[in-house]
Amino acid sequence: MKTIIFSMIALGVFACGSKTESSAYGEKIDTVAAETVDVALKAFESSGKADAVIKGQISQVCTGEGCWYTLKHGDKEQFVGFDKFTIPKDVTGKFSIATGYFYRDTQTVEQQREGLSEAEAAKITSPKISVQFQARGILIK
Repeated sequence: MKTIIFSMIALGVFACGSKTESSAYGEKIDTVAAETVDVALKAFESSGKADAVIKGQISQVCTGEGCWYTLKHGDKEQFVGFDKFTIPKDVTGKFSIATGYFYRDTQTVEQQREGLSEAEAAKITSPKISVQFQARGILIK
C-alpha cells in the first residue's frame, strides 16, 4: 500500500513538473492562425492586410513597464506594442504569439534625437517611417 501511495505521489510531482507554462494577456488568440513575422509582414506590405497573428521569439522587453517587446525575425526585429495590459519584464528568449494589426508610424526628427549626444543628433535630418505591430492579445510560452 505504501508503495502504491508513493508511486502516485511521484507520478503527480512528475506530471506537474513536466507541464509547459504559458501566460495569456488581453484578447483570446487563434493560435492556429499564427504566422511568422516575415510572412505576416509581407502580406501587409503587398496587400495592406493589417490584421495578423504573429509568432516568434522575444528578443527585448520594455524594462520600465512591460508595455512592449520585440520579436526577432531573421536579422531584424519587429516592435510589438500594447496599451491595455502589461507583461512580465523577464520574458526575453521566450516564445510569443500575438494577435493585432500592423500600422505605419512616423518618428519626428525631434523624437529621434531625444537622449542623443549633440553630434549624434546632428546626423538625424529627416522623419523615420517604420512598420509597427499593435497587439490586442498575447500568449507567452
